[in-house]
Amino acid sequence: MDINSCLLQLQTYLADTPLVVLGSGVSASFGLPTMQGLADEILKHKEEFSGDVEIIDFFENIKNGFDLETALGLDAQMLQGDKELIKQIVWKFINTADKAFFRDSLDKQFVDFSLVSLFRKLLEPTPHVIDIITTNYDRLAEYASDIIKANTVTGFEGLYYKTMEMPSGPVSINRIRARERTVNIWKVHGSLDWFLSPTGELCALSMQENIPTSYIPEIVPPGHDKYQITHFDPYRFMMTQADKAIEKAKSFLVIGYGFNDDHIQPKIIEEIKKNKPIVVVTKKASPMCRSLIQQTSNKKYMIIEEQDGKTHVQTESSDELYDEQFWSLQGFMNKW
Repeated sequence: MDINSCLLQLQTYLADTPLVVLGSGVSASFGLPTMQGLADEILKHKEEFSGDVEIIDFFENIKNGFDLETALGLDAQMLQGDKELIKQIVWKFINTADKAFFRDSLDKQFVDFSLVSLFRKLLEPTPHVIDIITTNYDRLAEYASDIIKANTVTGFEGLYYKTMEMPSGPVSINRIRARERTVNIWKVHGSLDWFLSPTGELCALSMQENIPTSYIPEIVPPGHDKYQITHFDPYRFMMTQADKAIEKAKSFLVIGYGFNDDHIQPKIIEEIKKNKPIVVVTKKASPMCRSLIQQTSNKKYMIIEEQDGKTHVQTESSDELYDEQFWSLQGFMNKW
């Protein structure tokens, strides 16, 4: 398949506004920490932990090359205090990088912030509403939504002290109706802005420099514990909204996501079995991504990744390598 035929097929698959899944690969492309970066940062704080056998095993597993998610799964019985410290370290490290990105982007007037181009294109067709599902804690999607002056729906209402407002609530409905363009952002593993207050209220406090005293960050760290934690709000609420968005989606655009989270991909795989188109854009497609998609009966898929400095595109009927660079989000937007 030549490049023109490839791009035509891509445009056909995404002709109906797709639901977008943003994974950690998107954040990493903008300078935020990778999973390996998080593991390295946790190791720097080794002396702050309890010294319990589980945490010692955890550090050994990291040193022996286990990824962070696997290591946390292997040592899931570590003391709660050690788990909370890991959460705090992860929050601080990502929050610092996120705010640095924001400051740098302000200086550059958000030039070359390709999420802005993506959101703007997605909002062009009627009814000017898009759904974003992400496992990331950072605020990149919210920044992009603000730049294009869209109404951003995250499940929380307020300016500086936000409290959860269900989409059926009168405040949320009135705000959505007041502005034509809406970006729904469903953060299934939490956000840097989310906290549990000392009184037990779920709230969102924007752009905190540090974790406020007596507040608990509402982010789900990697590891098997996340499947237990996400049975409770706000994660259960977010998953419900994400499931609804996946069910109604006519196509899917998956960017920088490795298909290694059982919260999202089972529902997506269920939907693409109905022959809904799916396009994956990533640095390197994970074996799980390729396996899950190709084992379905879906013939409308496209996996776009980097290979030897070029762009490798795999579809149901072709496997091609192109000189053009469109495996990155910026390159993809230049072609789409």
